[in-house]
Amino acid sequence: MRKLGVVWKWGMLGLAGAITALAIAALLQTPAYAVRPQPDCGPTREWNCVIPGCPDCPEILFEGTVCEKKQFEKETGRVCSPA
Repeated sequence: MRKLGVVWKWGMLGLAGAITALAIAALLQTPAYAVRPQPDCGPTREWNCVIPGCPDCPEILFEGTVCEKKQFEKETGRVCSPA
């Protein structure tokens, strides 16, 4: 009967220690900060790019993602469509 009391005592000490360790771990976790999602630029594609209103200007083949295409259009004034 005495052994049962010792086992009970050590079991309760172990349980209290585990609860304390979990509480400390929960309090020490760094907070999660929201991160703005990045745009999904998709895969690299081929684009035919022309200058609007200029039939004599050559058509350019451009390879890049949607985000790169938008940047290219902004820099050159060309309009691109899928090849």
